[in-house]
Amino acid sequence: MSPANPHETALLEDLNAPQREAVLHGDGPLLVLSGAGSGKTRVITRRVAYLVKVHDVYPWRILAVTFTNKAAREMRERLTQLLGAQANELVVSTFHSAAAQILRREAEHVGLTRSFVIYDDSDQLNVVKRAMREAGIESMQPREILHRIDQEKNAARLPEHMQVAPGDERGQLVRKVYAAYQERLRAANAVDFGDLLLLLVTLFRTRPDVLENYRRRFTHVLVDEFQDTNPVQYALLKQLAPPPSANLVVVGDDDQSIYRWRGADVDNILGFPRQYPGAKVVKLEQNYRSDQNILDAAHEVIRKNTRRMEKKLWSERPRGQTLDLLLNRDERAEAQEVARQILALQREGFIKLSSMAVFYRANAQSRVLEEALRLARVPYTLVSGRSFYDRAEVRDASAYLRLMVNPRSDADLLRIINIPARGIGDTTVERLTDFANARGVSLYEALSQPEQVPALNGAAVKRLKGFRNLLESLTAFAQTNEEAAGAVDQMLRETKLVETLLAEGSDEAQTRAENLREFLGAAQEFDLNRAAAAVAAAANPPPEVPPEVDAAPLTADVPALQAFLEQISLVGEADAEVGDGRVALMTLHAAKGLEFDAVFLTGMEENVFPHARAVKSETTFLSEDASADGEPSEEMAEERRLCYVGFTRARKRLFVSLAQCRSLFGELRYNAPSRFLRDVPSPLFGISEQELPEAPRPRVPSMPRRRPHDEDDGPRIDRSYSQASSDMDGVGGDVRGMRVRHEQFGVGRVVSADGNGPNAKVTVEFGGGVGLKRIIARFLMPG
Repeated sequence: MSPANPHETALLEDLNAPQREAVLHGDGPLLVLSGAGSGKTRVITRRVAYLVKVHDVYPWRILAVTFTNKAAREMRERLTQLLGAQANELVVSTFHSAAAQILRREAEHVGLTRSFVIYDDSDQLNVVKRAMREAGIESMQPREILHRIDQEKNAARLPEHMQVAPGDERGQLVRKVYAAYQERLRAANAVDFGDLLLLLVTLFRTRPDVLENYRRRFTHVLVDEFQDTNPVQYALLKQLAPPPSANLVVVGDDDQSIYRWRGADVDNILGFPRQYPGAKVVKLEQNYRSDQNILDAAHEVIRKNTRRMEKKLWSERPRGQTLDLLLNRDERAEAQEVARQILALQREGFIKLSSMAVFYRANAQSRVLEEALRLARVPYTLVSGRSFYDRAEVRDASAYLRLMVNPRSDADLLRIINIPARGIGDTTVERLTDFANARGVSLYEALSQPEQVPALNGAAVKRLKGFRNLLESLTAFAQTNEEAAGAVDQMLRETKLVETLLAEGSDEAQTRAENLREFLGAAQEFDLNRAAAAVAAAANPPPEVPPEVDAAPLTADVPALQAFLEQISLVGEADAEVGDGRVALMTLHAAKGLEFDAVFLTGMEENVFPHARAVKSETTFLSEDASADGEPSEEMAEERRLCYVGFTRARKRLFVSLAQCRSLFGELRYNAPSRFLRDVPSPLFGISEQELPEAPRPRVPSMPRRRPHDEDDGPRIDRSYSQASSDMDGVGGDVRGMRVRHEQFGVGRVVSADGNGPNAKVTVEFGGGVGLKRIIARFLMPG
């Protein structure tokens, strides 16, 4: 029987049966196990629209959170298509953005003012260094301490809640710095990313009345990518939507949980049915992205994980081509072959460059790939590279803006005290800092009395006064101005940041000046969007709200400049755009959430992918736990999930590539083929079991045979992977007179050898007029 409600009919008509089941779910908790490419965003947005249009749930009662601004933007755009102006009343954002908005409203309860600023990684590191200096701690690296602090915040622990064993001296040092670090943040009216969640969880824990206000408001909570939540995020969700019967809908895939290093805990999704007894579980297994061969290969890899919720993706798409297996001599040959295959796909005309991607496990692998693509004239873009807002000149401008709303931010003041150059040197800054610390005041307050700073001469005092006057002027302007763009424009005028760069006259300075103008453009765009949202809200006032519920927008009464700063501070790496008309290069971690017609997954070797850390942990885990019985360690299980993610990014073609030997991190390695390749049945590569690569022996590698272009369309493989024995193994002993062959120079005889092993430098006399050449041994083979 078809639904009677016309809205319901429209919302359900293009959904498959499990998707409809998830959308139509009634009250209570729901877990949607959404496999890769199974339409999870469609389910979430239809579920929200269903609640509003069919069940008459007020949009402001719905909170939908995800992990990237890009995903939140896509979700909001779809909801606008479904709900029109009503979508403006929804709270659809990232975890950190939603937490920041709530925390700004409740700032006074956690020792902040509403003008608090959000410090990024660089700011945090500077605060940690200052805390370490004051505590006299030199035995640890600031980065290590900051990482440990971040781990504690992800686990929802403040300094006093840290679990440190009596003999753990490093842990005790971290706790000491952590406490001082938090004190410095509060003194600067600042928070870091971890605080946005931890302070909110702490507030809700200590102020049940405040928590109850938000529980009354958000009667429906939906979470995307639930498998990526860490303990503090899950704690926040359980506060807002407490077990066992709250209307909490979580959508995710345990097979795609790959951010353990960021604190994500796969047990959150695996244990959800226990945390919320009686929760309904719906599996989305129909894939709309990839050919079946790709899905079958991905399943064979992931099913080896024992701790997972069983699901198997299937598709109505054709089975498609077999996977391509590329075997190469070394990492340079691999990169060249990838470039050649990309150009071949482009010539065929079916796949555009912008629909191709090259993945690698470690960032260090990108160098050789980039070089090969440049030589082959293949345009590419590095995804999750440096963000626009991470560029030095943009960070300088942002620091000025943050000081305009929060002069107590020492980290921002220290960044721009001499930018552009105004003659305030390091010695002056050090004396000013000591003076401020001794009196327990901020640097901005210390600037009001520079003549009292010991050992400062008259010229230094005059410069500090001039800088203080500049900040006072900017701060006064920010208090009266109502637009972000106006504040940015005024700041650029008074600081002369653009003028100073243009005066340099270099191309680099010109580019940096253009970036500052683009920064002003970003503020103008922000103001336009903010004004449009205000107009829409005024044209569609919400219905009468119960007096006990605060239904005002979370961003209400936040000045434009603060809101703009909050937006740019929460832009993450995952929000980077893939370049149009270019091949995308990225790590496997950066690939999550993306899809391409053709994917090249490079470095498919043991100790490269899976990573050496996981291989080592697997060995340790199995040797220490006799009951494991083949169960993978958690590190190896995550590597397997990472491979699954890489495979399922491909729509039509999947190329997996490996090298016989690889120079990585300055070390030449002969690694066995990745265990993930062995997991994939050979027919999915279009070859026999005997043709799969074996583990190489550490000998001088033979040259891979190139496949003639007129061969059939089977997999491109080098069947000479198992290397022949050679007297040059180790290049030890007297090898003079030995006949060798080089790919470019042809056949020659060894004159001398310097060193041992595959990196030995060998002098060879080649015929054909080539003469003497000095060559690394691994690039030679017996002639």
